[in-house]
Amino acid sequence: MDNPRIGEAALARLLDGWCTDARESLHRQLAAALTALISSGELPPGTLLPSERALASTLAVSRGTLVTAYTTLRSLGLLDSRQGSGTRVRGVSQPRLPGSATRLNPLSGTADSTVADLSSAALPGQDWVAEVVGSVSPADLRHWVRGHGYHPAGLPALRAALARHCTEDGLVSQPDQLLVTSGSQQALQLIATAMLAPGDEVLVEDPTNWGALDAFRDRGARLRTIPLREDGVDVDVLVRLLRSRRPRLLYLVPTVHNPVGVTVRPAAAKLIASAVAETGTTLVEDLSSVDTMFAGPPPATIAALAPDAPVLAIGSLSKLFWGGIRVGWIRSTVDFVKQLATYRSSADMGSSVPSQLAALRLLDYVPRARRARASQLRAGYEWTSELLARHLPDWTWVEPDGGASLWVRLPEGNALAVAEAARRGGVLITPGSVFSATDGQLDRVRVSFAAGPDTVLEGVQRLATVWRGRRRLR
Repeated sequence: MDNPRIGEAALARLLDGWCTDARESLHRQLAAALTALISSGELPPGTLLPSERALASTLAVSRGTLVTAYTTLRSLGLLDSRQGSGTRVRGVSQPRLPGSATRLNPLSGTADSTVADLSSAALPGQDWVAEVVGSVSPADLRHWVRGHGYHPAGLPALRAALARHCTEDGLVSQPDQLLVTSGSQQALQLIATAMLAPGDEVLVEDPTNWGALDAFRDRGARLRTIPLREDGVDVDVLVRLLRSRRPRLLYLVPTVHNPVGVTVRPAAAKLIASAVAETGTTLVEDLSSVDTMFAGPPPATIAALAPDAPVLAIGSLSKLFWGGIRVGWIRSTVDFVKQLATYRSSADMGSSVPSQLAALRLLDYVPRARRARASQLRAGYEWTSELLARHLPDWTWVEPDGGASLWVRLPEGNALAVAEAARRGGVLITPGSVFSATDGQLDRVRVSFAAGPDTVLEGVQRLATVWRGRRRLR
């Protein structure tokens, strides 16, 4: 078996947060972080590391810092460098999770109040949500506590309520077509586990939801990308690949795309629906961002436009109400939901019953929550756009239809290096390569405004300082 190789983008993700102590030299901090990755097995023996020059550029440090860090690890017997063959990891093999070098912890920001975190697009819940969740009483739970508490497909009452919710949004559904999950990420993991074997091909947009990339990589899938334009996925390329490749899965985020924020236009959605129906490719339609639209009702889903096609629609209450409620769902055929429930039984036997009872009550407040979210997110977008235009006028972005972040194009430079420099300047942003199946999108960063206007103001001002500093060095 060939020794693994890790690129600078993947290694930068593993090193996320390596530089935290302003009193310690950069090369010592970097050497310590690399040592931790080797000791934990994240960088197994034989791994070929990026060149000093390439990694230095990505981490926004001098080449001398990388040379010194690598030299330190060679002196400890952890690295081995040979002329013409590069630098490889030595050491004792440790247990290692599959696909770990590609992972991002989306909540790996910092509890340090002096750091402006514009990296996470996770939205806080609103105060009235606590009141609704807290209204679930002992009397409500008593009936369920008398049973075993395991409901792999979800509580019947919640499945019925979710079916009504989907139907009201235009996707006619029956309760037996719904499977309750612990959020949309578990929905993705369940689908990947049930449907993918190593080597299966999955079509994904580039960029796309990093959580989906993780789920598919965990199963050893081969990811083939479809470019994303400013009005949504490139439908011509999508249709051509569906017809020529016949992939196992097609994964799309058609409404309020994650991370770009655009929504596929109705004519394009009809073309996608037609192609999915024609080829019989299973589409995973991720609708977990639908409730972050700035205005208007949700558009027609591809599942509704192609009712006889194999479409698995994923939804979630996290963005509308609160991530801590941990309730999502998969909408599919009755038979496939039964199969998924079987897979679910071997994982966790079902979602929390109290959370499901809380979700049942929250569904009565969907219109109110959508109005509140739309107002909050629109204000956040306008504020962030104004600040970026004022402080970073050469940065540009796609105008989103919703969401809690901006997909920003840098006029020059490597986004990984910019994100590292920003971290040392006291602000967190996410480099675009995190959302790419090919470690591309190196001219893009995601700037979130979920943390609120004060944090955004401080963060953008710090970003401007960092950017001016990098410009002076050129």
